Amino acid sequence: MKRVVCMAAVAATALLAGPSLAQIATHSKAPVDVVADTVETSNSGCTATYTGSAEALQDNARLRADVLRLFLKPGGKPAKAGTTSSGCGDMERMEAEGSVYYVTPDQRVRANKAVYEAGSTTITMTGDVVAVRGQNVMRGDKMVFNTDTGAGQVTGTAKGRGAKDRPRGVFYPSDSNATSDKPK
Repeated sequence: MKRVVCMAAVAATALLAGPSLAQIATHSKAPVDVVADTVETSNSGCTATYTGSAEALQDNARLRADVLRLFLKPGGKPAKAGTTSSGCGDMERMEAEGSVYYVTPDQRVRANKAVYEAGSTTITMTGDVVAVRGQNVMRGDKMVFNTDTGAGQVTGTAKGRGAKDRPRGVFYPSDSNATSDKPK
């Protein structure tokens, strides 16, 4: 009986893991590989919840969190050959919660929560966001980053000079832009 339950869980996961147009890596068509300590799936709801050191990997990008929730488009390929029930299609959205990290070869971003929207290829990270690229550091309460174009925006919860929780950046000049002894 235990083997049948295990095989049913594997089959359910395989049905949910249909083709994906997700792009957490810039300009990548590679598959998204999601792993965690446990996974709970719902074929009828086209969802999967990965808990415990969850990671979504694509090409050279990684989205890591305590919990990852995937939401897939309903109506993908049929669940079984010869059946009329519809399966699940491409990923629409991925939500990350708890100790969220988005890492690429060029940058590291930490936040409390994140939502990846596959249709717009954007990751919205919220709650004590810290983005690091080389020595440069950007902080804020919310960051919206487009994985396709690389464009981003950081916002804070306060406005006005001297207010706490405004976006803040510390930027270091690169060696190629460093001042030289030559007069200008």
